[in-house]
Amino acid sequence: MTPAVTLSGLVIGHGGRAVASVPSLELGADRAWVVTGPNGSGKTTLLKTLAGLLPPIAGTISPLPAPGLSGCVFVHATPVLCRGTVRSNLAVTAGPAGIESVAKEFGLTDWLDRPVHELSQGIRQRTSIARAVARLPRCLLVDEAEGGLDDRGRELWAEFVRTSVEARRVVIVVAAHKPDPLGVPTERIALPGA
Repeated sequence: MTPAVTLSGLVIGHGGRAVASVPSLELGADRAWVVTGPNGSGKTTLLKTLAGLLPPIAGTISPLPAPGLSGCVFVHATPVLCRGTVRSNLAVTAGPAGIESVAKEFGLTDWLDRPVHELSQGIRQRTSIARAVARLPRCLLVDEAEGGLDDRGRELWAEFVRTSVEARRVVIVVAAHKPDPLGVPTERIALPGA
């Protein structure tokens, strides 16, 4: 079955102040979704609401966000990593058996034993995305994935998105300033200006 997340009458914001609304939408795993809009329009707020990190002001999300191995995973625009190495960060979600596979998929094999504090922004971002992917989430929410990624990092990210959409294995929603940050066909969710 293709994973899907349905939004109905969704109003998002902070502290009771509405930032944006999404009247009705079904996010299926049959395509990648890109949330666009100017700064302050609610792109990150929408992702955090879908992940269950912020409550909606109104409306429903079905199924309800469920953080965890089979739920929704939110990847911050600025990579948030644990102390240690790339390997130890991937082990948090991949387990010993999955580390090599996810490292290969995101071009991290040569970086596995490097301390994360020595990594470039782009390798940190790849590590953050790979760690999220290793959880095998139902829904992957990535805030400005292209930030800091070099050409190779963008190619690997686009390939992951392309194969995931073909396999219909995960709902992928990316917040971006560009309408086509992935280099693959996407469906656009345009939020109006702030």
